[in-house]
Amino acid sequence: MVPGSTSKHDRSESFSSNVSVSNSNLGRLSRTVHSTANSLMTGELPAQYHNAMTDIARRPQFQRRLFSVKNSRTPSELVKSFQRDDIRYHAVTQIPEEVLRDIPAQSSQFSLFQGFEARQHGPDLKQITSVSDAHPTRSVLRKDEEDISQRLDLLEIRKDLAANEIKEIDQRIEHMQKMRKIVFDRVAKLEQEEFQLENTLRQVRTRMAEMGEDDEPEKAESKAIEEEDHDFVEVSTPTSTGSDEVSAGGLMSQSIYGKLKASTYKAKKPRSASRRKTMPTLQQFYAPGDEIRTIEAHTESVTSLDFDIPFGTMVSAALDDTVKVWSLSQGEQIGSLEGHNASVKCLQVEDNYVMTGSMDATLKLWDLNNIDNDEDLLVDSYEAHLGEITALHFYDNTLVSGSADKTIRQWDMQTGKCLQTLDVLWASAQSTTNVPLGDSKWRAKQTTVGQGGDFVGALQCYDAALASGTADGIVRLWDLRSGQVIRSLIGHTGAVTCLQFDDMHLATGSQDRSIRIWDLRTGSIFDAFAYESPITSLHFDARRVVSTNTENTVKIYDREVEKHWSCGAGETDPSASICEIARYREGYLVEGRRDGKIGVWAC
Repeated sequence: MVPGSTSKHDRSESFSSNVSVSNSNLGRLSRTVHSTANSLMTGELPAQYHNAMTDIARRPQFQRRLFSVKNSRTPSELVKSFQRDDIRYHAVTQIPEEVLRDIPAQSSQFSLFQGFEARQHGPDLKQITSVSDAHPTRSVLRKDEEDISQRLDLLEIRKDLAANEIKEIDQRIEHMQKMRKIVFDRVAKLEQEEFQLENTLRQVRTRMAEMGEDDEPEKAESKAIEEEDHDFVEVSTPTSTGSDEVSAGGLMSQSIYGKLKASTYKAKKPRSASRRKTMPTLQQFYAPGDEIRTIEAHTESVTSLDFDIPFGTMVSAALDDTVKVWSLSQGEQIGSLEGHNASVKCLQVEDNYVMTGSMDATLKLWDLNNIDNDEDLLVDSYEAHLGEITALHFYDNTLVSGSADKTIRQWDMQTGKCLQTLDVLWASAQSTTNVPLGDSKWRAKQTTVGQGGDFVGALQCYDAALASGTADGIVRLWDLRSGQVIRSLIGHTGAVTCLQFDDMHLATGSQDRSIRIWDLRTGSIFDAFAYESPITSLHFDARRVVSTNTENTVKIYDREVEKHWSCGAGETDPSASICEIARYREGYLVEGRRDGKIGVWAC
């Protein structure tokens, strides 16, 4: 073998070793590139590094450096060729696209530096005094001209900056309004869930009460037999006075004493107060006068409506002979009350019970606790009046009703019996005979019915106290224990159509177009105001008096600031239908119109 030459075998071994070294280097390169790329591209580094690495990797120069792999270059040298400083520089100096998208459009013609100069170094206009000099030189005037021009420029800059601040504030207000609407909708959804849970809780409590009555059937049956025997003995005992005798129809006036024990009638369903665990707050976040919703409720004029709480349950009646139950939170009908043979003229909602008075001369009590179960909602029916029911009110277990038969009747809601009948004409005649001759002529003239209103226009009772407003324009305060009028409030010259009282004041509305607020302690007028049309309904609390007066808006009187204002569809639409009745609670107003629509407003 010639010295200095290599054999074929040695050359093959050298080639194999070079290939293995290259493969090893390529493997190390692959692992190094993979780890380096992970360190640069994973979420542990800021997004600017990702974007910068993407831009650099797209450059042809970088790609040539990356793929020019030689055996003489180790993986560490190849990684150094990536130039981390270059990547870091681009990552720091690059502005992300999401930041560029949030840059507001330039609305000012001046820069921030100009604005800073105008605010910090703007001269005072009061320093210019050379114009008022007697003999100024031309150079002085030229200098004043330059100063005034400079100051005008600075004022223009300041004015532009102030205008831009106003625009920014408007943008922020708009943004906050959008955020407020989002949160407002969230509160509305939560309140709807609350109402659903309240209804479910009420149903559970009702079922528990029914199950509790049936726990001991044998004991309950024996107790009922004993009560029947006891009642039979008491009923067979003759009464002590003839004035307490009751006719078969229950039409005669009678005392309320001794009637509860003598009756063997049992209520079909016990009444129990069903108080809510939660109270709505959404109406507080509406501006006064905002329309919450309009409900296409009836096909004819709404005659009466009432609701329990804001966004709660509402019951409405109309001349189309229908009585409907609504969910105010959803604005949807959830049931109907069917049983009357004519239109319902008055109703009241209390503790999830509804009392309705109809033109068929009957009153009916309804239980809304099981309205979702398609059960019979009728609890009891009260029949004794000879004319249509025009007014009613119930408190606890006492119900009073006024009718076109010129009587007021008191009912016991536990027994369903009429306890006494109050004859308004008789009471009026009695009071007329006890007044001086000068007043008797006026009172006799006022007691003639025919002024267009219902004979008994409004009623409200509390315990043994009863207030009634009649067509003669007199508001009478009765004592239900004796059945006598204890005070007459004289002042209205037209039929009394509505009234409401609390512990101190009594508010009355009349067809004489006035609303009077009486002091119950003295019987004198506390406040009074008049409108241009007859008053048809009113509702008041310590803050507001809400009334309707045959116009297309609801009249509101703020008692705190002594200010009158209107709310309703007529404020924006002069062709809106006339409001017949309105109910108000805690800044939440519901009004019924002649076209059958019901409007819900914040007030």
